Amino acid sequence: MLEQFINEYILVPVVYAQNTGVENLLGKINEHVLNPLIILLFAVAFVQFVIGLFNFFGARENAEDLEKGKKHIVWGIIGMAIMVSVFGIMSFLTSSIGTGDVNPDSSGDVSGLFSK
Repeated sequence: MLEQFINEYILVPVVYAQNTGVENLLGKINEHVLNPLIILLFAVAFVQFVIGLFNFFGARENAEDLEKGKKHIVWGIIGMAIMVSVFGIMSFLTSSIGTGDVNPDSSGDVSGLFSK
């Protein structure tokens, strides 16, 4: 009875999902939406960090600009740490469900979006 339950309610949906291309769809969403979004947000955090460096080292006399620079540096580092964490979480999730790895380098190829 347990074997029949496992076959009907656990194994059949998994095989059906594999045959219908759900993995392919999730892989494409990952490649064309999530990876570019991760890269964009990491770039924004890096720019925030660099702006903070310029504010911090550029205005030595003004205490307000020093504080502003420190805040930009801290939030830039926090943003980059969050994006690295998101990258790790997405890599774990995609490898768990079998859709492939999160690979930000593959996001540059958008030819799959325009195929007819």
